Amino acid sequence: FADRGNVTEADNGRFNVNHNPESLHEFRVPSLRNVALTAPYFHDGNAATLEEAIAVMAKYQLGRAMPAKDLNDIAAFLRSLTGELAGQPL
Repeated sequence: FADRGNVTEADNGRFNVNHNPESLHEFRVPSLRNVALTAPYFHDGNAATLEEAIAVMAKYQLGRAMPAKDLNDIAAFLRSLTGELAGQPL
């Protein structure tokens, strides 16, 4: 949490729902289907775009900046998961 500044109640995750200390900082994660339609991202709305969310996850999970082409390719893949209803894009 050092890069984010102060920890907020939202950062407690599932603990806010079930008050189980084992759930502290755990989060329920939704499906990636239609993820391009659900901005902002993360539990606190910290990332406004898919690209921003991908860059943040690369930094913290991979420990490095992601090349722009890779980031854009992943964002394009995630956008391809947007569904249709009655043949029309959602």
